[in-house]
Amino acid sequence: MAHNRYRQNRVQPEGMLDLMKITAKIRARRAEARTRRAVNRAIDMAATPAMKHELMMIAQQQSFMR
Repeated sequence: MAHNRYRQNRVQPEGMLDLMKITAKIRARRAEARTRRAVNRAIDMAATPAMKHELMMIAQQQSFMR
């Protein structure tokens, strides 16, 4: 019986689940923004126009473009 009591206490209230979803979305957006900034920085600092073009094509294929 004690085992069932602990299991019931582990169930998250709906409000907590909503908060966790929102937090996960915020983290995902921040990670996406960091990736986008890194890609843009790499494109801006590319050594040659050919390298810049290639990085832009890769970014477009993966939806990281500005």
